Amino acid sequence: MQEIHTMQEPGTESKPEEIRKDSTKIYFFVVAIVALLATNVYFYVKYKNTGDQVYELTGEKVNMQAEIDRIEAEMDRLTNENVEINAALKASQDSVQSAIASLRHQLEQNNLTREQLTEAQQEINQLKLQVSQYKEEIEQLKNQNARLTSERDELKREISSSSERVAELEDLNTDLTDKVKVASALKISDIVVNGVKERNSDKENVETRARRTDKLKITFTIADNPLAERGMHDVYLRVIDPNGNLRTADYGLFEVNGNQIQYTYKTAIEFLNDGASYTIDWKDTRAFQKGAYTILLYANNAMMGQGSVVLK
Repeated sequence: MQEIHTMQEPGTESKPEEIRKDSTKIYFFVVAIVALLATNVYFYVKYKNTGDQVYELTGEKVNMQAEIDRIEAEMDRLTNENVEINAALKASQDSVQSAIASLRHQLEQNNLTREQLTEAQQEINQLKLQVSQYKEEIEQLKNQNARLTSERDELKREISSSSERVAELEDLNTDLTDKVKVASALKISDIVVNGVKERNSDKENVETRARRTDKLKITFTIADNPLAERGMHDVYLRVIDPNGNLRTADYGLFEVNGNQIQYTYKTAIEFLNDGASYTIDWKDTRAFQKGAYTILLYANNAMMGQGSVVLK
């Protein structure tokens, strides 16, 4: 077989040194490209992870802020329940509000680290516990207030019932007192009224003629009454003349059944419940008139009895 020889043009034969140089350049070029790619991948992964972390941290911050909002809303609700809290509860309330303000300030920072967020979450958990305890104390206080209110209302009802009973007893006592007063009043069992003419030597004659009458003599006895008070009793005399007018000299007043009325003459008798007779003499400052004179006798704010006489 005939051999074929490749002919090279003169001056084109490669030298070994040049070939080695070209291979080295290519190697370094490839290494540079690989390093650049590796660097780009590194920074891409790094920034991607950093972005994911920032997004995650931001989400946690938002969730924490929402939790704080809920905690604060719960505190506002408890505060607005119009429960009068004591000093200890007021201190607990102030502590929670201070912690809320501090946490809000921390979460407003844009460069919070994972460690700081973890600490903030722990504080929020502690804050939840505080609010829960505060809520329990408020509920206990409300229950206590409700119990005290119930006891107060029951006491008011008892007092009201007692007051009503006392009022009933007072009314009953007043009624009994009035009945005793009525029952113990002096009452006339017999009365005689005569016109009298005075004579010398202290002698008196019964007179029926008005122009010759000097005075009226009222003689009466008081009915037996063991309930009546023994001793001196004021007696008021009212004289009604034939014209229907009350005869009075000094316009004196006395009380009968709660009313103030005028009397004609006032005197006193000693009542011993022994059936004794009593006599009252009344002289008119003016001459006696013809007609009927009515005599009304009162004692102990009540009428004792009445009598009359007709003068001609």
